[in-house]
Amino acid sequence: MGQNLRLNCTAHLMQRLLLTAFFILAVSALAVGISQGERYLQAFALALLGLFLYTALCVPAAKRLEHLGPLRLWLLLTILCVAIKVFWIWRVRVPLAGDYSVFWGYANALAERTTVYGGRYMALFPHIFGYADFLSWFIRLSGPQPMLAPVLNVLLTVCSGSFLYHLCLRWFHSPAATLVYLLWTLCPSQTIYNSLVLSEPLYTALILGVLSLLTETERFAALKGYPLWIGVLSGTAGGVLLRWVNGVRPIAAILLIALLLWISLLNLNRLAARNWRRWWGLCMAGVLGAYVLLGPVWNARLSVRIGEEPSHTPGYSLLVGLNPDSGGRWNQEDSDRLYGYSDQPGATAQWTQEQLLADAEARILSGEIDFSKLLKQKLRTFLGSDDACVGYSASVLRHTAFFSLLCNGFYYAAFLLATGGAVQVWRSRERGLLLLAPLYILGLTLAQMLVEVAGRYHYSMIPMLLLLGQGTWKRTGEE
Repeated sequence: MGQNLRLNCTAHLMQRLLLTAFFILAVSALAVGISQGERYLQAFALALLGLFLYTALCVPAAKRLEHLGPLRLWLLLTILCVAIKVFWIWRVRVPLAGDYSVFWGYANALAERTTVYGGRYMALFPHIFGYADFLSWFIRLSGPQPMLAPVLNVLLTVCSGSFLYHLCLRWFHSPAATLVYLLWTLCPSQTIYNSLVLSEPLYTALILGVLSLLTETERFAALKGYPLWIGVLSGTAGGVLLRWVNGVRPIAAILLIALLLWISLLNLNRLAARNWRRWWGLCMAGVLGAYVLLGPVWNARLSVRIGEEPSHTPGYSLLVGLNPDSGGRWNQEDSDRLYGYSDQPGATAQWTQEQLLADAEARILSGEIDFSKLLKQKLRTFLGSDDACVGYSASVLRHTAFFSLLCNGFYYAAFLLATGGAVQVWRSRERGLLLLAPLYILGLTLAQMLVEVAGRYHYSMIPMLLLLGQGTWKRTGEE
């Protein structure tokens, strides 16, 4: 009895430490964002107005619509989501440029031949292959249609919204599920990004798919009568999805670490329960086994498709992330250094990245970096605003100041809503899978403080903020 009490107190302390870290991050993000100028203060004021309208109108409406049932509500929300997203991509067609042109070019090349010509860039940055390969499947089916990528983005948006809906149905109830899907549908930056050729909608949908799978595993673990092999099966499926996530964006380790911390620290008391321990032990064995075993398979396929061995070292990203002159963002100096190494006779992608890693280490030891200043710059770039999508679409988008205001207002409101949800989680001593949301947000932020940073890299955090924002509701069965 005494041991269980100690474990419970320790798990409770870990939850408090996690939420405290999230509160600090949320306040810091809002502070560095609002301090950028008057238009960001206006966006914050809009966020406060939006939260008032959300509480006064949306929450009561979601409760009144509960009588329609989960399926009908999901259908209505999906129709609304498709209508808004399709209207946007039809009216706003952004010309291919920069990274988006690279994705499209490689996707067409992969659709046309087994081994692409000039695959060195993908060998240097293997995650480009993940999305380009996915896109190439549909190019083979429909041809290189200009609207293909935006239409796929809409479908992936619906998948993400459906996963969010499912998660809130399991964790809370129908009104929370309705609200989270509605907020995802109304998110301005997500809508604007749908016009571009980019990997964020794909890996975000996959991450939410993993969360949905884990949620079902948690449900099985709490019930009796389910065979243990279901835990292994669901874990294996989760490992497959995580390997795909890593192939599209190398962030699967963040989710794996978050899950291990959730099991080993945030649920210490539940580990004492034999059934729960066996379920999650087998699930994690399936996750890690599938993830590790599929690594060589993915790399072998990648090598065949691009014509050379891919790099496994993030030297360039670390070098750029440590550049104090650019604030950790892309810069011409480090880009020239990359090609200077890569263009040398006999250079391989791995050797090139190793040289860049050595340069990154030398930059750290040079004593020329003011780390506090650099980290503040990177935090501002990564979390200070959500209007990078407007800049990417500026060639065809009118009223850019208005759309920037909408994007930042919604984003700040999401942070405020998530903070409110975290307060309720603190009070309720919640230790369910909802805690993976702040774990992921903190993990992704810490990772970005090391490597190259850009505003759009927080795309996958927005659904996590929306999920955490629903923490203001009680869990199913507590009412």
